Amino acid sequence: MAIVIELLGGECTGKSALATALHSALGARVVPEHLRAFVDQRGRTPQSNEQASIFQAQLDALDREVAASNAVDLVVGDPAALMTAVYSIQYFDDDTLLTRALEAASRADLLVWCQPDFPWSADGLHHDGPDARELTHRIIEHRIAPALPAGLLVVASGTVEERLDKLRTVLDQ
Repeated sequence: MAIVIELLGGECTGKSALATALHSALGARVVPEHLRAFVDQRGRTPQSNEQASIFQAQLDALDREVAASNAVDLVVGDPAALMTAVYSIQYFDDDTLLTRALEAASRADLLVWCQPDFPWSADGLHHDGPDARELTHRIIEHRIAPALPAGLLVVASGTVEERLDKLRTVLDQ
């Protein structure tokens, strides 16, 4: 089986930059964000009744990539399907995806929590603002991180290179 890393964090926390760096430096296979594709295709953010299908599509894409990989491959979920459950809590006060999302995330080899130390930048419908990013961070801090198995979560901060170096160290252990 491939080594699976899934990325957590709010908007503008460097998740995609880190995924790109993992691809460039380590040849990681990156599973892109289904939510971004959803917004691009429909020209709007999802409604609450669409969250479960977005979650499942992200999870299915990761599973397909893992199935197509071999034991030496690194597969990166950018982001973890778990982020859809976080956004359901944040935007719809709905935690119905949370148990399933935590179970799915627990199958990863590492969950990398990207900290909000990158400058926030606008990106149309994809970014709601620094306050939204902070709320996402607090949800992960208070509801997600404590519910994860010990040793699964790696906190990543600093520059992309510093984050990459930290993950190299963790992967070498």
